[in-house]
Amino acid sequence: MRLIFALIFAALLFFGLRYKVRQYYRRIRGLPEPEQEGPKTTTIILIAIAIIYGALLSYRIFIGGTLMH
Repeated sequence: MRLIFALIFAALLFFGLRYKVRQYYRRIRGLPEPEQEGPKTTTIILIAIAIIYGALLSYRIFIGGTLMH
């Protein structure tokens, strides 16, 4: 489980840094920021966290029958 969260954190860090570098180079070149299309990144991340948490909670209830040890 720790490995999964570490990989997710590394991916978020990578994509965040990549976005900042691209934004920096666009600013240096004088290019305009691209228009946001579709849902915002924050919305997608929150939905993904909710789905993962719900799946883990459902699995825990299905296997153990209770959330308390």
